[in-house]
Amino acid sequence: MPTKLLICTNEAFGLGHLRTALKLSAFLQAELSDLSILLITGSSMLHGFRLPPRVDVVKLPSMMMEGVTVYTSKYLPLPFEEVKRLRERIILETALAYSPHLFLADFRPVGVGGELLPTLRALKESERTALALLFPDIAGNLEGVRAEWQADHAMPALEELYDEIWVYGCQAFYDPIKEYQLPDPVAQKIRFCGYLGVEPPTSSPEATCRELGIAGETFALVTVGNGQDGFPVLDAYLRALAVFPNHLQLFSLLVGGPDLSPGDQEVIRQRCAQLAITHPERPVRFIEFTPALLEYMAAADLVVSMGGYNTLVEILSLGKRAVVIPRVHFARSKSFEQFIRASLFERLGLFRLLHPEQLSPEALTEALLAVLSAPSPSRQHLQAVGFDLNGLHQVKAHVVRLLGERGLLSPPARAEGTQHADQTTP
Repeated sequence: MPTKLLICTNEAFGLGHLRTALKLSAFLQAELSDLSILLITGSSMLHGFRLPPRVDVVKLPSMMMEGVTVYTSKYLPLPFEEVKRLRERIILETALAYSPHLFLADFRPVGVGGELLPTLRALKESERTALALLFPDIAGNLEGVRAEWQADHAMPALEELYDEIWVYGCQAFYDPIKEYQLPDPVAQKIRFCGYLGVEPPTSSPEATCRELGIAGETFALVTVGNGQDGFPVLDAYLRALAVFPNHLQLFSLLVGGPDLSPGDQEVIRQRCAQLAITHPERPVRFIEFTPALLEYMAAADLVVSMGGYNTLVEILSLGKRAVVIPRVHFARSKSFEQFIRASLFERLGLFRLLHPEQLSPEALTEALLAVLSAPSPSRQHLQAVGFDLNGLHQVKAHVVRLLGERGLLSPPARAEGTQHADQTTP
């Protein structure tokens, strides 16, 4: 009988949590035989990604977060509480029918507005399922995280329901135990896994450049996550191209994101068309979305991005020079999550940070020219500052260990072993 893993992404904004779940699922499936993974997500962009082998999905009605504790339905014209009850019932019935050996919740301890609580309690009472929380290195500032957890009654779940908490980050860089003042019963459950690094894609950078029609130009990739608040970055970049030094031959690929509004998309397309006339030596192309972002990033000489977890870790995994303009104003507990992480990484000398309040064509041009004249961040430099990119291996090790300790892992998968030592709290 296969070992069954159930992952709930708790998506309420952006693409990051879905991408994390798919990345983790693909890695675990490749590393562990006899594994069945079912993914529960409310992401509206599920159709944009290819599922890994032996992974299937249950789609929840999509939600949006408009404030620290304020959620609304993204598509259904129904009150939040009604949609929340629907999601809650789908999650619970799925978990009971699937009967997983391991349940992984991503980021929100009790889901959107506490929707995971009935499922967590039912699985805990059954004693057949191990429960773990996947948690990023940084969830936001202390006040925002406290407010969200208090509104959702998350702390009792962390203390009483979860067996372990797996943090995909480095304790030496940012310690959520200290930053969020976690009580000792919660702190004892935390295992630090390192960052979820990626390997270069199988397609070569040369093949990607040929596909894009790049012939000797410097390749700049501009990406703004889901795009909901990415227009200022795209706009400033296109304006910067108009004031770049004339000798610089640059090909730019702009990825707008699925939530960039149609009006903003049209503005960007018109600007690109105008630049093709006024600055043909700097061709620029705009696309709304691509599942091949990692392939484009691997081929790029320079990346301009916002500060999402996956994007920054992929930039560093691939050794790319980058200018990062993090989100700072979105009204939720994670308002400053991107800025905190980007500031931390910049202090380690890993890329150039530009505060969005300082974003202008001139400031962006200065940052881009400085980055282009600097060396790429090397693996040696990452190792020297203690940047651990073995997070996927560490999570796999924890999956094997936790299920093995509880006698829940079938022998063929357990035999794969744990080849990387984990970081744990004392």
